[in-house]
Amino acid sequence: MDLKFSPQDEQYRERLRAWLDVNLKQHQAVSKAGDVEPVQAARDWQKTLCEGGYLGLSWPREYGGQEASLTQQVVVSEELARSGAPAPINTIGISILGPTLIQHGSEEQKQRYLPKILNGEELWCQGFSEPGAGSDLASLQTRAVAEGDHFVVNGQKVWTSLGMIADWCFLLVRTNPGAPKREGISYLLCNIKTPGITVRPLRNAGGGSHFCEMFFDDVRIPRENLVGEVNGGWHIARSTLDNERSGLSGVISIENSLDRLLQISASLNRGKERAIDSDSVQQQLAQLWIEKEGLKYLGFRNLSDQIANRPPGPAASVGKLFASRLRQKIGKAGFDIAGPLAQVGKKSPHSIARGRLQAMYFDSLGYSIGGGTSEIMQNIIAEKVLGLPRSYED
Repeated sequence: MDLKFSPQDEQYRERLRAWLDVNLKQHQAVSKAGDVEPVQAARDWQKTLCEGGYLGLSWPREYGGQEASLTQQVVVSEELARSGAPAPINTIGISILGPTLIQHGSEEQKQRYLPKILNGEELWCQGFSEPGAGSDLASLQTRAVAEGDHFVVNGQKVWTSLGMIADWCFLLVRTNPGAPKREGISYLLCNIKTPGITVRPLRNAGGGSHFCEMFFDDVRIPRENLVGEVNGGWHIARSTLDNERSGLSGVISIENSLDRLLQISASLNRGKERAIDSDSVQQQLAQLWIEKEGLKYLGFRNLSDQIANRPPGPAASVGKLFASRLRQKIGKAGFDIAGPLAQVGKKSPHSIARGRLQAMYFDSLGYSIGGGTSEIMQNIIAEKVLGLPRSYED
């Protein structure tokens, strides 16, 4: 993989930087003024990115994408991180569902959903995990029964990120309870406003509520919202999870977290010197930067495979496992660098960076669970990369 940038790529970078200088400042001014509700402001920013041509970079043009080159995608990832621009609010739809529909959806589904995923008009969440089916996702019990032109869904989903603000949910359901557990699952698209759906936010260790649990009580989903074939959802779900684990979208947030840690280290005094002037702190930050760069270039390699129509494969699991561990290292480093004051709550006048170090640390803990546990990722790597025998049964 050669990542030398051509003169055309550097011109593209300069245009993007000029575009960000204008549009990002406008977005930040609107957000700071508080005249627009935060979720709507985030939708507006995503729409601005879409209209500027900086979303759906690898998607086909007929669905709102840009069919951009690999190097252009790299440039956009780097410049969004450099500018500190917020990630699109519809990241789940863009990085997970969108590529899945492009690969498995009907032409009608692609035309209907993909443009609205990109422009932020419709926000998506993922309805996979259940109270008894997290790491062992194939054990899910949410049931869908075919009745005429609809599926009637009953069951519960949990750990559904952004479920409280989403408009739609892509959902795994059991349509053949008598089949082997991986052969009786279907993949549905569900409007959250459909009668019978109850959404309850869940508070995490950091005090936030960015995920929820969802209950389905005789929810009627049109048969046209089935992706692929009845009972063929497991294969589609596998590609969905590969898309979740292989994209570069998470690298931007990791780079932003590391940048915040650098800024805090430069502003925080420990005794008579700044924290960042300490040899040990510099070594910590340098090691984190090295690992972040490794993760980024692994993401570029996975992206190269996707552009060449090669499935992400086990490298996606390597990236997911590495990213989870790196987030936790960054969170722990924040506590180490700040010392006892890192434990002070954000409402205290002695808090550091308004409690962001606490939020960074507690949020990082969940990444070893969400999107597939680290133990599952290690099993996949052991089997698919190292060729070791399976350590579990279906």
